[in-house]
Amino acid sequence: MTPLPADLQQLTDAMNAADTAADALAARVTNDEFFWQPDEGRRWSIALCLDHLAVSNSVYGDSIRGAVENARARGWSRTGPATPGFFGRKFVASLEPPVKRRTSAPAKIKPRPVSDRTEILRSFHQAHDVLRRLIEAAATIDVNRATFPNPFLSLIKVRVSTALHIIAAHDRRHLWQAEQVEQALRQARR
Repeated sequence: MTPLPADLQQLTDAMNAADTAADALAARVTNDEFFWQPDEGRRWSIALCLDHLAVSNSVYGDSIRGAVENARARGWSRTGPATPGFFGRKFVASLEPPVKRRTSAPAKIKPRPVSDRTEILRSFHQAHDVLRRLIEAAATIDVNRATFPNPFLSLIKVRVSTALHIIAAHDRRHLWQAEQVEQALRQARR
């Protein structure tokens, strides 16, 4: 297999780090703690954070797949690193932890009522596996030119490069949120 360009390898490394962080977090808590929601159920549990990421990453993966196939069919070869545009960079920055502003998840990517810890972790890892394969498939195309309709606001086009950076930042945001739940658990035990 040909090595990935450094910019795409960084995005793959971010997914690997997210997988490792999710597994480590899940290993540190009991099953009840995995599903515990702070603030009397008003905030998401670790389970809800991870399931939300699994669902949203799957939605983005489906959209990215079509854009990569379209770019390949049009012969749009790679011209440089995967770089979000101005507005894309601003949006990615807004997702980075620590969370400065809370927002509601679109209905399409709200966490599912899943009560099986193993299934949540499997879905989380499976979504990343699909995205890693898409990054490999996108290694030779112009990910800055390839676009797709935003899966949540279809009038807005999203660059594949921007989407990949959104996914990485969104993972970090909700893993940070899940770690805050773990901290709240520790404080509740005292």
